[in-house]
Amino acid sequence: MPPIIDPHIGMSGGAPGGGTIPLATLIDYIVQRTYHELSVLSELLPRKTDMERKVEIVQFASRTRQLFIRLLALVKWASSATKVDKCSEICNFLEQQSMWFVETADMLAKMARETLVNARLPTFSLPCAIDVLTLGSYPRLPSCIRDKIVPPDAITPAEKRQTLQRLTQVIQYRLVATDLPPQMRKLKVENGRVKFNVEHEFEATLTLMGDSPKIPWRLLDITLLVEDPETGDGKSLVHSLQINYIHQLVQSRLMDNERPLHDLYRLLHTFCLSLQLEVLYSQTQRLIKDRMGDSICVEKYDIGKCLSLSYWRDPNRRDRSQDALLFRLSLHVAEDDDGRPLQISHFPSMSPEESSKVGQAIKSNHLSMERLLIQTIEVRGLAKLKDLAKDLQRFTEGACEIRDLPIALHVPLLEPSMDSEKLRVMVDCQRGNLLASVPTSKDLQEVDELEDALNGDRKNLDRLVRNLRLRLCVMRCEKSSQYLPTICQKHLPFINLTNHPLEKLSKSRLYIRVPKQSAFYLVVELVEGDTTVDYRYHLLDTTQCTSDGSEIDISEDPCPKLYLRAGRLIPLDVNSFIHGPYTKLYDEQEQSNIESKRRKRKIMLGELREPAVKKTKGQPYFTPELAYILASCEERIPLVNLGLEFEKNGVVHNGVQADCEGTCFCLSILSMPDVDGLSEEMCTKINNLLLSLKVRILSKPMRNWIVEFLFSKPVLESSNKKEQGPVQRVHIMMELNIDNLKKVVKDILDEWAGICHLYSIVHEFAQMYSDVRTELKNTVEIYSYDYRKLSMIYGPSQTSLINIQWKGDAKQFNVSLGTVGNSSTVNPHTVLLSQYQRELNHTRSLAQICQVLHETWAPMMSINKLNMSLVQAAATNTKQPMQSFTVIPQSTTHVRIAFRNISCIDVHFRSNKIVSVRDGAYSLFDNSKAVDGFSPTSMFKHFLNKYVDDAITGRHTHRMSTTEDDNPPSPMDSIDIFSLSSQPPSTGSPASRQRGETGLRFPMTPPSNPHTPASPSAARMSGVTPSPSTALIGTPSPGTLLNVGSPGNPQLHVPSPGSSAFVPAPSPQSLGIHMPSPASGFMGPQGLDVGSPFTNASLAMPSPVQRNWPNSPSVAGPSPASRHTAHSPGNPALHSPQTQAKDGDHSKAAMISHTTRMLPQRAWAASIPTLLSHDAFDTLLTPNRPQGLPYTVSLSPLERFLGSVYLRRNLPRLIQSESLTPLRSTDPNITSFKVETLQFHVTFSNNLQSLHMNVQPVPEHRDQWSVEVLNIIQQYFDSKVACPPYKVNALRAFCRILDTPIRILKDCVQMMRLELMGPNQSGNMKWSMQWCLTVPPHAAFVAPAGTAAVAKNKQIKMLLMLQFTRANIQPPAGQDPQSIIVPLLYDISANTIQHMEPVRGQPQTPAYMAVSQLLQNFYHPQSAECILFPAVQHIMANLNL
Repeated sequence: MPPIIDPHIGMSGGAPGGGTIPLATLIDYIVQRTYHELSVLSELLPRKTDMERKVEIVQFASRTRQLFIRLLALVKWASSATKVDKCSEICNFLEQQSMWFVETADMLAKMARETLVNARLPTFSLPCAIDVLTLGSYPRLPSCIRDKIVPPDAITPAEKRQTLQRLTQVIQYRLVATDLPPQMRKLKVENGRVKFNVEHEFEATLTLMGDSPKIPWRLLDITLLVEDPETGDGKSLVHSLQINYIHQLVQSRLMDNERPLHDLYRLLHTFCLSLQLEVLYSQTQRLIKDRMGDSICVEKYDIGKCLSLSYWRDPNRRDRSQDALLFRLSLHVAEDDDGRPLQISHFPSMSPEESSKVGQAIKSNHLSMERLLIQTIEVRGLAKLKDLAKDLQRFTEGACEIRDLPIALHVPLLEPSMDSEKLRVMVDCQRGNLLASVPTSKDLQEVDELEDALNGDRKNLDRLVRNLRLRLCVMRCEKSSQYLPTICQKHLPFINLTNHPLEKLSKSRLYIRVPKQSAFYLVVELVEGDTTVDYRYHLLDTTQCTSDGSEIDISEDPCPKLYLRAGRLIPLDVNSFIHGPYTKLYDEQEQSNIESKRRKRKIMLGELREPAVKKTKGQPYFTPELAYILASCEERIPLVNLGLEFEKNGVVHNGVQADCEGTCFCLSILSMPDVDGLSEEMCTKINNLLLSLKVRILSKPMRNWIVEFLFSKPVLESSNKKEQGPVQRVHIMMELNIDNLKKVVKDILDEWAGICHLYSIVHEFAQMYSDVRTELKNTVEIYSYDYRKLSMIYGPSQTSLINIQWKGDAKQFNVSLGTVGNSSTVNPHTVLLSQYQRELNHTRSLAQICQVLHETWAPMMSINKLNMSLVQAAATNTKQPMQSFTVIPQSTTHVRIAFRNISCIDVHFRSNKIVSVRDGAYSLFDNSKAVDGFSPTSMFKHFLNKYVDDAITGRHTHRMSTTEDDNPPSPMDSIDIFSLSSQPPSTGSPASRQRGETGLRFPMTPPSNPHTPASPSAARMSGVTPSPSTALIGTPSPGTLLNVGSPGNPQLHVPSPGSSAFVPAPSPQSLGIHMPSPASGFMGPQGLDVGSPFTNASLAMPSPVQRNWPNSPSVAGPSPASRHTAHSPGNPALHSPQTQAKDGDHSKAAMISHTTRMLPQRAWAASIPTLLSHDAFDTLLTPNRPQGLPYTVSLSPLERFLGSVYLRRNLPRLIQSESLTPLRSTDPNITSFKVETLQFHVTFSNNLQSLHMNVQPVPEHRDQWSVEVLNIIQQYFDSKVACPPYKVNALRAFCRILDTPIRILKDCVQMMRLELMGPNQSGNMKWSMQWCLTVPPHAAFVAPAGTAAVAKNKQIKMLLMLQFTRANIQPPAGQDPQSIIVPLLYDISANTIQHMEPVRGQPQTPAYMAVSQLLQNFYHPQSAECILFPAVQHIMANLNL
């Protein structure tokens, strides 16, 4: 239907032109109307033809259009409606005034013509007017009017009080002279009336109308006090008309009566008793209707006389003929005395004591039939229960009690018993029947049978009580089993019960499965007694089988086995279980019969005070004997089976016994078998240390085996306070699985084997640890040793932790590392964890491990300081991040450090706080080849030489001659290695001996077969006359270089490149452990390689050929010795003696003066190890902020050097890819190129930790560039390009800037100058500028993040990105200044600049719109000058966001 528009809404009446309506309401009405018409069209148009639909649509559109046109006109007119409203209001006001004038004239004319013509006045009463005006009264008023209208004067209050006081005296006299009923002695006289009050019946108010003795009493008011407290709700029970009738009747009795007050009481008392009977009758009817039903019945009701009802009426009672079974209650009026209340009578009659409890009369203060019935039924029920208690007392030992509300008879059938186990007998308050129940359970058949017998003839009562007692015992066992993880059943599917001992047991029995033992059941047999029940327990062994008795394996039989075969039935002695050692359940001492009688006699004579009754402790229905026997069987059976499995494995034990503390059962092992891989003597030592071995079962929180080893005091004393005692306990927890005891025994034997293996290495280590000469106690501290695991702490502050434990499944030692105490870093040896574990399992020497950990802690801590973070877009591929440093462990004393997967550093840890460092990109076998994946690092040798500490390696440092600087050394250097074999063998530690015998090790080798390398000296010396000294060696085979003696010289012993002779590891030799070591022939007195044979002539081996060292021919590569003993001119520790006077750049004085000479690049120089002290190595790897560098990022010197090398390595490729012009340089350390007007020379700084660019103009354009501008380019390169994080694309963007035309380049230099000024940019600018050389992540819509942020298109257009940061405004605390990224597109040919448009789908931000508007309004005169820098200044000065 169309919307209903109320014409009166918003209308203001009174105006002739109509009212007003809000514009919003009008628009709402129009929209509703349009929507209604549109919905009607949508419903009607489908039924019409196409032409009719078109016509209707056109008509609807036309009507709607006209309507909205009118609305539009109205809205436009409404803009000037205020003026029209004012004019209309003025017109309305004038019209109203005119209407009032016309109306006044018409009324006056009508009054003059019609009303005043007929108007007349009487003669004026002048005397009355004078009286009123002068006297203020009207004395001439007629008396008839005065008598009818004016009331007489009232008496005064004093007269009232006098009259009432006199009347009160008259009433008091009358009461004294009159005989009053005794029930009406409660009265009150006041204000001339007397009020008689009979409690809970009535209240009457009387008065006298005079003082004559013959004047009768006048009844003023009657109030009936009888109430119905249950349903009355405070309302009156008598109608007002009835009250009026009683009032008249009583008043009539008061007239002409000698004893008027007696008649008054008798009449009102009789009515109140009748009213009380009526109230009780109505309550009875409500009880029958609502709750009691047919259990009570009104036998007789005489109104005003008697009410009789019967209760305990059971319609289901079998004998209906016996009226004596009916119990009646009668309420009646006393016939002999009218003043008594309603009397109560009972049938059958009650005893006086019972009647006094109920009451002999109704208490009218609270009339309640329900309360009266409850009191009566309670007394009747109590009497009934007392009679029943006498009958049931002979069937139980305990005393029957009647207690609780409602009252109930509690019969204890068991002794002792809980309240919930007692038989509870109650009386049904409605039917009068006896209700029997046991609170512990409902719906018991025995209880129902007993209840029927109690309500019947009570035959076989003793049998029913015994059945119920047995049933309660069964329930006790069932409830007790519910607290345990087991199943209780009354029957089991046995197939062989015939002639089985189970048939001889009582029928009242239960089968309780032993927890966790599916094949064993505890049979509980219940035997009846006179008043008690005896428990007997049996253990039954069963076997699962099928219905035909077959016992096929379950795994082979797909069908489940639902039947059981009963096996052995073993009687259990309860006394031995609950009274054995540590198993006593009850603390009460058993008294003999004589002691019990003496105690009773003393109590009766008063000599002994009877103690309070002890309550049974524990949970209800719980049988402690059953629970203990089940728990005992549960714990004994697994231990017995485990003992059998131990016997199969040759382990001797002494059976299941109670633990010495009595807490549980345990299996004690007497001796353990020998362990494979250990000597019999060692196994005997460990067995002697084992004091005891016990296996227990832990049930909580999970069921597990607990194996306890008790050892004597260990050979190593630890700092753990728990291990300071004379004995050491080792606890092992294993999962308890009965079906897989073989695994449990195997795990225990494996744990024993682990204890033995760990003790075998600890025993040998303890001897060295206790020796003062070894100083191992100063190196490591025993943190904990519990025979299963050894924990040691080491390091300067003793915070690094190593744990050693034997793993039985892997048959090897397992090593774990960690920290203790307040350690600021993780354990530095974590990266070498697998290497330490492999070495320990190979050498089984704890002394060597401890010494290596101690010697390598400092360098490994330094390595952990390296920056391991990922650098995004560091290389050309912007999508793949690169890790700054990666540590690649090779052995416990050898690691490789990779930088951005390009450079590699080989680090060997040596003794006496020395580290050997070399370029790991070179192959160990051929210096002309590089390892796959790495590139040699230029200037690395020269960089390392700056950190050589002469104070540590002074006597091993030799200088390099100019000849060796330009030419490689002679192959005769190898003689220095072999000459060491002639010296006497030195003493060494077991660690050094083991390391000398480890054999071949190749941590990282070239792709060729490492075991058959070609002799590098033979490959390089083809066509070259060998040195005369090589005749001593002959033609060495590959085995000569790989730790195998050569036939040409049986004494030759050259280690392999990966052997420990090449990288001598720290050993306990320095600690005084004197043992011969084959590796000592390759180590100097301090564990270092000795220098040239000319340094120490006593160590040189005599040669049959005269050595002519200076005339030795040059070889294009290093000698084999250079790969083994580091005898190379490139090693400052092992230089030839002739070079000490020429190469002064490595001396200490030269390092201090920084006047070092740049050595020519040699491809093999960095492959020679450089010896560094631990302090120098730490300085090399510790991040710091040097003062001389233009940036303040904290990086290690090594990272700064490798980052600079990384950029310098990519610079030639960028020069070629960006079409720059490379220049030839005589110095290989300088990279030179040029652009249109400038030429650039990039080289390392003096400290080799940064790159420096030298900018010079081309000679023909020298006048176009000033020195200041060139310095800006140099400074920008040093501080913004060749700086962390060393990104190639930043260098690419800088090269693209340099390749721009000179007019653009000068503007770019001005922008560089602004950025270098930092916060000191022009004070008038609102923003500061910073050049983005790579695309930031916020501008990734232009190009992938990390891409070069400067791009050119054939000298036509140039794209660059700038970051503007808000300046001169202090941001809020905790917030950074506002900054935006602006990509600018500069048209080189047109000399115009604009904001680069965002890609499609990218929203236009306010910053984009503001910058674009600024650039559009930027006006620059047409000139040849570049507008790039002025446009940037314009943005910095005028941008507002």
